[in-house]
Amino acid sequence: RPTMIMAIIITHCHADHDAGSFQKVMTGSRVAIITTPTIYKSFIRKYAALSGLSPTLLKHSHRHRPAIIGQPLNFQGATFNFTYTLHSIPCIAFKVEWRRRSMVFTGDHLNKPTEIDSLERIGVLTQERANDLRNLPLQPCDVLLHEAGAPPIHTPISVLRQLPEEVKRRLYVVHTSSLEGAGDLRVAPTGTAGTIRLDELPGFAQESISNSIFNGESKEENKRDKLIASQIKQVIQNQKKSGNEECYIDSLTSHKELQEIGPISKSTIPGENDHGIGTTRPKVFLRQTCVSDAWFILNLLSNVPFLSSLNYSNTMEVLEIAQVDIFKPTEIVIPAARREEVLCVVWEGTCVERDSTYESDITTMMPVTLIQHASSVDVKLNQIVYLDQNDSITHQKNPIVWHAGDWTGPVALQPDMERSAEKKGNDGPKDIVALSTEGVKVIMLNMKDLQKILKCGSKLFRKYLSLKEKQKAEEDAFRAQIIRNEVDSNEADPCFENVNDNMDDDSVIHQTPNNWYAYDSVLEVLKCNSALRVLTAHQKRHLESLAEGPQYYER
Repeated sequence: RPTMIMAIIITHCHADHDAGSFQKVMTGSRVAIITTPTIYKSFIRKYAALSGLSPTLLKHSHRHRPAIIGQPLNFQGATFNFTYTLHSIPCIAFKVEWRRRSMVFTGDHLNKPTEIDSLERIGVLTQERANDLRNLPLQPCDVLLHEAGAPPIHTPISVLRQLPEEVKRRLYVVHTSSLEGAGDLRVAPTGTAGTIRLDELPGFAQESISNSIFNGESKEENKRDKLIASQIKQVIQNQKKSGNEECYIDSLTSHKELQEIGPISKSTIPGENDHGIGTTRPKVFLRQTCVSDAWFILNLLSNVPFLSSLNYSNTMEVLEIAQVDIFKPTEIVIPAARREEVLCVVWEGTCVERDSTYESDITTMMPVTLIQHASSVDVKLNQIVYLDQNDSITHQKNPIVWHAGDWTGPVALQPDMERSAEKKGNDGPKDIVALSTEGVKVIMLNMKDLQKILKCGSKLFRKYLSLKEKQKAEEDAFRAQIIRNEVDSNEADPCFENVNDNMDDDSVIHQTPNNWYAYDSVLEVLKCNSALRVLTAHQKRHLESLAEGPQYYER
């Protein structure tokens, strides 16, 4: 998801590697560009020439995090180490370490031992530099993404085939789509469905609460997990025996041992609505808390209209009322009845809208078709297939899907009607259900509390409310005028003696715009403009709050 991108690593400035980075830094929230000062200067010069924009303006569109060779760079809980490769222009490779897992990406690199030996022999490369190039693919890591291509600036496939078996087991070949004659080498999968996740490697993420997320954790840590599981179950049983089931979550957080694993929501408690899952926890529950969590929460909320206009004090109030909840697959994230009461921002995972009138309980329903790739369900099949407890199959066509970074709430904060909590035609609001097999993590805010903060701290939000009140008054006046006109035009006609009885609300609505706001708002004007219609929801609401009118003129 473009809105979830927080940084871009520029390995070098060839078009097949930096394409799209210029568009990203010029739109949406500010991202960080991570690269060496030398490559960064080339990046600025290149896109200043291509766009006609000044280098100074380009530098203000993003943040530059310098990658210094030989110095670790800490970013969002991960540690990066960079080195230069052997290529036709300055190019970097890097090793990133995150939660006891690591990955090496070579960038474009001529990994040909005979060439490296030759360059060292004639004095082009120092011995230290040559050894660094030779060891680039050999350093310990969990995943190795190594490029391949045509010499003299890329690595021949034959060289990769000669790597040690231990290295080839963790190797994925990039920069090529064909491995003809490459033996047991693997091409790295493409697309979001082919994402290689470090936390899903063998021996890393475990499904059971009694097992550690980290393969290398000690037996003491595993014992702690078992202790947590047993204490959770014991607390639940005690609360149920006392008839006080609603407050057992508070009892959990009072245990010192349980505080180590962070806040626990009802949806994550083992034994509650498991339906055969047992003590399995969603994978999002296994993500350890990190200082980057605060950054992510603020970054996600900044995409919601009006929130980024708050000052520091009001932003702190928003964080105080925010609640992070996690849900297992097929759990109801927001029931239909509460859609207008909360603002819900998806942090991790995928959610889908489901008809709340379906008779079967959603917790007994498991998607049976491609649930592991929610985007594939939405795009390729354009439907989601559910199997209920009676083995009855129901198909949901054209489902509304929320990915990480998307949100739902009142139309004031979600201008996209399909994703808002507003009624759509004759259909009422629907349940929002967790779809991802790894679970779903969301940020929830109560709208009553949030609206108070926005009214107090956002001038734009107050302007928006004022415009809404004005539009509502104009709509009421317009409807009343149509009724008066109908009465005046039909008073002389004997066929319409009972015109007032015949003028029901439906007939009035039929003669007026179905939605006054939809016909006269700035949003509808923006939709008619090919350039402005691609603005973010935040930008559209901002323009709407600044606009004056509409003004009407008669001939």
